[in-house]
Amino acid sequence: MILSTWYSLMDARKLGFYEFIVMVEAVFLPVYGILIASHIFRDSRVTLFELTLFNGPEGVFLGRLTSAFLGLAVGVFSVASITHIQGYSRLAFSVLVKLPTYLAIMMALMVWMDFIAGIISFYILTSAIPMALFVLFTKPYSPSTAISLLSYFLAPIGATVNSGKLSVSISSGYTATLVLSALIILFSYLGFKKKDFEPQ
Repeated sequence: MILSTWYSLMDARKLGFYEFIVMVEAVFLPVYGILIASHIFRDSRVTLFELTLFNGPEGVFLGRLTSAFLGLAVGVFSVASITHIQGYSRLAFSVLVKLPTYLAIMMALMVWMDFIAGIISFYILTSAIPMALFVLFTKPYSPSTAISLLSYFLAPIGATVNSGKLSVSISSGYTATLVLSALIILFSYLGFKKKDFEPQ
């Protein structure tokens, strides 16, 4: 994934940003996120063991949150570093924004969905929807405020490149994304604490 990102950025100098955006935002990072998510999404039988091991649902949630953060950080920081080294510094932060958003999506799906549903939903949110947003970016008109904010949340790289077409500025979009990610993680934590775990 890291080598592919490196070479796609080299090609982007000749072909433009679109290839890089599609490969990184709709292919590489979503697939990497699925690999991390597959260790986070568990069924209730495993959670019962974890509840005993970590002394309650709070410990289980924080353990999974930490595990997901560390796993995602490796890939996201690597891609952001390559982006910066290759001379696209203005896109490096938009790559880093993937960390809190992916973390928020994973935690929310972990609480309310099982393994298969969670993986499929994660792929749709991190790959299919950003691809649909890329198509929207090619339109001559400006998307609505809600769509612009959604773009910064689910497709921050594409939103940054196409910020001139959006009705929300980059700073406002990033701020809203970070706040929304924090709120989703908080509500996921509260929801996980109230979840019932029964032996199967």
